[in-house]
Amino acid sequence: MSPRLPTSQAYWNLRAEQVMDRVFSDGERTLEAVQVQVRDVKTPPPTPASTSTASSKAPEPRQRVPISLLVLTLMGVLGSFSLGLQWWSAQQALQRERNLALIEKLRQRTATTKPSEASTAIENPQEPIPAPPVVQQLEPVTIPIRSLPRPEDPLPTPAEVESAAAAVPVTPEPLLVGVVHSGGGQGSAIFQLGNQSLSAAPGESIGNSGWSLRSVTANGAVIERGGASRSLSVGGAF
Repeated sequence: MSPRLPTSQAYWNLRAEQVMDRVFSDGERTLEAVQVQVRDVKTPPPTPASTSTASSKAPEPRQRVPISLLVLTLMGVLGSFSLGLQWWSAQQALQRERNLALIEKLRQRTATTKPSEASTAIENPQEPIPAPPVVQQLEPVTIPIRSLPRPEDPLPTPAEVESAAAAVPVTPEPLLVGVVHSGGGQGSAIFQLGNQSLSAAPGESIGNSGWSLRSVTANGAVIERGGASRSLSVGGAF
């Protein structure tokens, strides 16, 4: 507990007189003059080391801004590269699925056409070939042959030229329906030649069309015949 202060009036009167005596006694004292010398203190010039450190420390905030921009740019480039890689892999997978589906359709088509051809062959049996008649042997007869002048061959008429052109069988041109590309121009291609579906690898001939497969690309193939090459796409030529 704090000490209890006296509260009598006589005590406070005595304290007031003591304070007044102290004030008046302090005013009667004399003060002595004191001389003070003031000198100019010259500050030393800054050293080159301190100025270099101050100048090197000042542009620190400026160097942080390009580093942050470089980090953001690098992150953007990496993100775009990863997105492009994912898109390319998705396109490759989609193209592979399309080729597999096309090959499966062609296999089903060939599987359905072969039983139909066999059934038609059973329904229409070939007639038995009659035996050739016996030819009687005759004695050889010698006939004198005179050398006659050879007549000149007449020029063919336009009608004969058209009939000869029509008689020459025209081989159909192979139609590219699908490719299986394995890189480096390798793989195989599926062609439609008339009513037949044929598969060929680079260097192999395409049926009896006279064309041979030269190389295979991702979306087409290159065929050649007699030194002439031609580029085909799936479903046509380009």
